[in-house]
Amino acid sequence: MRVERWDVRRDGAFSEAALLYKLRALGCEPIARAYPAQAITSPQPDRRQRLHAVVSGLMKVTVNHDAAILSAGDLVFVPADATPRIEILGPVSATCFEGWFDLATP
Repeated sequence: MRVERWDVRRDGAFSEAALLYKLRALGCEPIARAYPAQAITSPQPDRRQRLHAVVSGLMKVTVNHDAAILSAGDLVFVPADATPRIEILGPVSATCFEGWFDLATP
C-alpha cells in the first residue's frame, strides 16, 4: 500500500476538480463514492491495482497490517488482489474517488 499526500507546492490549491485532474493524469478514470459517517466496508479484491482518493472527510484504509489515515487530497494505492478495509472516521460522511489500474501502472 502506497500513500501519497496532497502537496500544495507540487499539486496547487486543493479542489475536487484539481484532484480529478491529478487522477486522470495518472491514467485513472475514477468514479465518485460517498460513504456515510462511521461506515466500515471491505470492497472485493480485484486483479488490478486500486486507488482511493479522498475529496472530503476522514478515512482510514487498512491493507493487511498497514494502515493510513487519509484526509482531503490524499491518495492510497492498494495492490492488486488485496482487500482494503475502509473506515470513515468521525461524525461526518466522506466522499472519495475510486479507480483501477492495469498491473503495469503506476
